[in-house]
This record gives sequence, structure tokens and C-alpha cells, in this order.
Amino acid sequence: MYFLCSFVIRIFANKNDPDMKKNISLFIAGTGVVGSELLNYLKNNSTFDLYSNSFIIRVVGIVNRSGMFIDAKGINLNKWKDLLVNNGKVTDMNEYIDRMTGSGFQKAIFADCTDGSDLKNHYREILKKIPVVTPNKSANSGYYKDYVKLREIVQKYGTGFRYSANTGVGLPGIDLIHSMREGGDRIIEIKGLFSSTMNYILENMISTGRSFSDLIIEAREEGLTEPDPRIDLNGIDSARKILILAREAGAAIELDDIRIQNLVPAKLKSLDSAEQFLKAIRSYDYHFEKLKRRSLNMNCKPVYSASFKKDKGQVKIEMVNSNHPFYSAGSSEKILLIRSEFYNKYPLIIKGSSGGAKATAALVVSDILKLAG
Repeated sequence: MYFLCSFVIRIFANKNDPDMKKNISLFIAGTGVVGSELLNYLKNNSTFDLYSNSFIIRVVGIVNRSGMFIDAKGINLNKWKDLLVNNGKVTDMNEYIDRMTGSGFQKAIFADCTDGSDLKNHYREILKKIPVVTPNKSANSGYYKDYVKLREIVQKYGTGFRYSANTGVGLPGIDLIHSMREGGDRIIEIKGLFSSTMNYILENMISTGRSFSDLIIEAREEGLTEPDPRIDLNGIDSARKILILAREAGAAIELDDIRIQNLVPAKLKSLDSAEQFLKAIRSYDYHFEKLKRRSLNMNCKPVYSASFKKDKGQVKIEMVNSNHPFYSAGSSEKILLIRSEFYNKYPLIIKGSSGGAKATAALVVSDILKLAG
């Protein structure tokens, strides 16, 4: 029987004596969608219980591209935007890192909520002093030697590095793989549906009969894609997620070891704007009409899957029939399949909603508490 679960994080507010609580000094980088959601989450919930310990998370530093603000007593999260603008300093990451890795802060932890790759180059320095928590995939999906080096630093200096939101937000894939390996199991295969955008488009293309281009435009208007949908269609995000899971399972592989079916037509990759792309993609609808007819003739469903097996990874459109666990996955769901020596004939399957900024923020908080505990 397949194992099916939905990951739910439960963090309880504690009303006990504040003197009995452990303080966490949190430094945050990035105030975009995830960073803002994390700040909002902590504005409404600052005191937590985990196992037998009670914690107070106090945000003491906020930095983005425009400025930075640090207050050792804790930042008033009802006013953080005004404080950053009116009382903050010009961003200087070296100074910010010096402050947060210096003395004077109880249990300092750094939460990287940025969406680029700029800060990953600072992780080695930071991890020598304090733990890092991040939903950002950049550090774990770069060169394998850098991936290994971060773990060597954590082990040497006894800090901590957690990134539960790197793959399939809301699905505990990374922690599950760690638990399986610690129990002596060996991972044989990993497969997943990680792209909410592609799930949405392919599901509705078959069920509604609408064109591929119309569904891309609709998904963009509803905020289901990046501002430039080519970022969703090129398969890189799914490739990075399966790369990280494969590395967590013990594989020494690079991104180049993953074959990616890029759904952006070659002639449209170099167009200057998303608007130009959306106009031009209509002329390629016939490719996807052929895919739709083939799936209907085969009585199958097309899914955009990512997989890893025998040191090789792949991201592609896959046809699955009604007996396949991916067949029943809805357009708003993510699903992960893990086959191992212990779970070979009947693999483990984790299935849940697609997450979003709130789920990501909750996972970041969960990782913070686990490091602090």
C-alpha cells in the first residue's frame, strides 16, 4: 500500500513565564514575497513551543537591496517598513554579517529569504559563526564541491544549516530522506511533480480543451507563473529540486547531469520581453495539440515530472495511466515518490498542496526552531 501523507507544521503559542523561554535573535535578508510573509507571521506569532522547550523569536535585523536596520532589543514588526526606510542604513552586507555574527545576540540565526544567488557566497563565512535557514535553492543547487564544503563547515564549527522549503514546499521530502538514510536505507529512485505552473497548464489543457497559450496567459494573470513564464517553462526549477533531493540521498551529481525538456521553443528563448513571448507562443499551440491528442488516445495524462535514478536525473513531460500515483494529482498539488531498498515494491509517496508563501514562511520558522532546540 502506498504511503500517503500531507505535511502539517504545528507550532503552538506559549503563555508561560517569559523568563523561562529561550530567546532567538533572528536576522532576515530579503523582504519580497517570502520575507514579507515571514515578518507578518512573526508579527502575529513570536512565542513558540517545540518539544519541551519554549522560544521567543525576536527579529533583530532586516536587510534588503535598499537598506538595512538592526536593533538588538528587537524590531517592532508593526513598523518594520518605516524603520527600514527612515532609520535604516545603506545596505552593506559585510557590515550586516559582522553585526549578526558578532557577540551581543542570544542564539543568532540568519534567514536568507532572498530569491537570487548573491548571498550564497557569504554562507561559508556565516556558517562558521551562526546557523543559516533558507528557502533559497541557490547554495544547494550549485557546484557539488560547494554543496559538500558547506556541510564540512557546519560539522567543523557546530552551527547548522536547514532548508526544508528547498523542494516541494509543504512536503517533508528532505527530512524523510535523511531519516531513511539514518535508518540504514538506500534510496534507489526519486520522482516528483514540483511545478505548480506546469501541473495547472497540463491538467487544464486536457480537462477543458483550451489551448496551451491561453492557459499560460491565464496562469500568469492569476499569479501562478513568474512575470516571465519562460522561467517556469524551461524546467530549471524542477531540475534544481530533484538535484537537491538526489544529493540529500547521497548522489554526487551536478545540474548538468540532469536532462531537461525545455518547453520554451528555441526561437522564443531570446525574445526581449514576456509580452513578446506570450504573443509568439500561440503559433506553437499545434505542438501541444498533438500532445493532447496522443494522451487522449493512450487514455493517459501528461505530467511534467522530475526524476533521479542511477546517478542520472531527468525533467520531462511523461505520460501516466490511471494506475500511476501521479495520475490522481490535481493541478494544485505536489507529489513526491521515493523508492528504496526498504520501500522497493511499494514506494513511499508524499502528497500535499502546492504551498505558497505562507507555507514557506511556516517551514522557515520550523527550521529555525529545530536549530535552536
